[in-house]
Amino acid sequence: MNLLLFEQLLNGLQLGIVLFLMAAGLTLTFGIMNLVNLAHGSLFMTGAYLAVTFQLWTGSFLLAAIFGVIGTFIVGVLLELLIIRHLYHRDHLDQVLCTVGIILFFNEATRMIWGPAPLQFPIPAALSGTVELIPGAPYPAYRLSIILVGLLVAVFLYILISKSRIGMLIRAGASNRTMTGILGVNIRLIYTIIFAVGSALAGLAGIMSGPILTVYPGMGDNILILTLVVLIIGGMGSVKGAFVAALLVGFIDTIGRAYLKDFIGLFLTPLQANVVAPAIASMLIYVLMVLVLFFKPEGLMAPPGVKRAMSVSAVATHTFQQRAGIFASLRLPLLVVCMLTLLLMPWIAKVFNEPFWLDMIVRMMIFAIAALSLDLILGHTGLVSFGHALYLGLGAYVVGILAHHGINSAFIQWPLAVLICALVAVPFGAIAIRTSGTFFIMITLAFSQMAYFIGSSLYEYGGDDGMSISTRSQFGGLIDLYDAAQFFFVVLAVLACVTLMQYRIIGSHFGNVLRGIRINEARMEAIGYNVFRYKLVAFVISAAVCGLAGVLLANATEFAGPQYMEWSRSGDMIVMVIFGGLGTLFGPIAGAFAYLGLEKHLSALTIHWRIILGPILIAVVFLGRGGLSTLFAPAQKAVDLVPSPKRSEVTA
Repeated sequence: MNLLLFEQLLNGLQLGIVLFLMAAGLTLTFGIMNLVNLAHGSLFMTGAYLAVTFQLWTGSFLLAAIFGVIGTFIVGVLLELLIIRHLYHRDHLDQVLCTVGIILFFNEATRMIWGPAPLQFPIPAALSGTVELIPGAPYPAYRLSIILVGLLVAVFLYILISKSRIGMLIRAGASNRTMTGILGVNIRLIYTIIFAVGSALAGLAGIMSGPILTVYPGMGDNILILTLVVLIIGGMGSVKGAFVAALLVGFIDTIGRAYLKDFIGLFLTPLQANVVAPAIASMLIYVLMVLVLFFKPEGLMAPPGVKRAMSVSAVATHTFQQRAGIFASLRLPLLVVCMLTLLLMPWIAKVFNEPFWLDMIVRMMIFAIAALSLDLILGHTGLVSFGHALYLGLGAYVVGILAHHGINSAFIQWPLAVLICALVAVPFGAIAIRTSGTFFIMITLAFSQMAYFIGSSLYEYGGDDGMSISTRSQFGGLIDLYDAAQFFFVVLAVLACVTLMQYRIIGSHFGNVLRGIRINEARMEAIGYNVFRYKLVAFVISAAVCGLAGVLLANATEFAGPQYMEWSRSGDMIVMVIFGGLGTLFGPIAGAFAYLGLEKHLSALTIHWRIILGPILIAVVFLGRGGLSTLFAPAQKAVDLVPSPKRSEVTA
């Protein structure tokens, strides 16, 4: 065997083991408890930081690892008791918003306690050498120890879940929590233990990875995405599936990065191979996930009896009498005041000599457009897209690339950007809509990540750093986007048009069908609606509008880059929609203004503003359910939300 290939296979095995340690913990919470815990990466980071601290105190790597795992277990217990256990009966959107708040809090807390600079976590002296597994192929002893620890953990989890009494209780609780509780089992204690064990496994993964990756704030965010990929490929709730998928992902990622460049070099020039290979290598695991979801949506080894992830549509088929919000009487006056304030904002900024106010509100309006586009599929159709930022970035790139080649006309740039976003959304949406719930979330995330890596590989257009746009879109002398007031009114006009379009869609038969799909998809199919077609049309419209927001963002910042397509940007947009109010006309707009305004205000108070924003998001989940729009909502009566079938759409 080629010695280099042997070493790369071991590296792939080592990466797979680290991913398994993360995925094993997450599959217990995500697959068995039906909890979307995006903060699992924060526990990975917590374990690494605790171990670094204990090593400085004790001088022993072994003691540091033991205390780090115990410390992460305790953090998991506290987190479950204080926050997580109150999310089990909430839908996935509440879980997403709450765990995003936990991420913000943990990441900023580590910056405050340990500082922003990366910390070195030295490899223990006993494992600093190499081991010659086969003649002429020395392999780092520390990496080998990671493999051995991971295999021992795999055996431990197999025995725990398959052979022990607590494993039997875990399986029973996963199958039927209510019946398990009736039989006298303390299911809340079982869930606390599950979450704490999952936290400890994430901490162990962080501890073992620390000497290789270095330890820095937010180090768990990227590996969280890989872990979710592993979880979906293997099948939610299957530790065995997580193990197989982790190894598969580890091997494919490592071998792809090591050999893909040489393989592509057989067909392309070395310069072209240098450009193409890194992007394709980074995309391989996401391509794998898309293929698995397309042909086997439940994952490779999904266990029987574990319920499939709920979708947003898991709500009642009626909306019941709802009390008016505490500010319901101010709804219309406040709306008029807000509209007048926006119309007068250029003059207000001029009077107070605050030109920055216009820039800030332009940014808010652009993201309000993006949030409105997302709400069409999220709030009205029940499709939780974690890759919607793909279209924001794509719209920006169309403007940037055309400007780079001297095409600055807005009459070409803007329609072309919207058209390209719509065309890209057709195949992506057609594939994604075959899945639902958590699987839809992950497949849209995969598409977004693939687009991100493609953008990073476009070295002619800045690569990872993105590209500056030298000239804003030109309207043939009719409008000057370099004039702050004119640009402001252009963005305001687009926001008004998108809001009007959303209003017409919501009030139309098409909008009623979308809400019916969100509430009871099976019933809509039974009465004859082509659910797939309606979902796809909504998805394409949403992508096109988000692409228009990307066009405006590119002009506002004079920049386009892969940063616009990061999964965290999609997360921000979801937070805006939930913050303002799902399925409402003005909720996403209010959410975008409130979220970005809060971010700006807090950042002016302290550089550690995220440690305040995180708890605010958590408080919104528990205290402001329904978002800001519920504060101004009028009373509602019970009404059947599922529309009657149109005669032309009922099949025989």
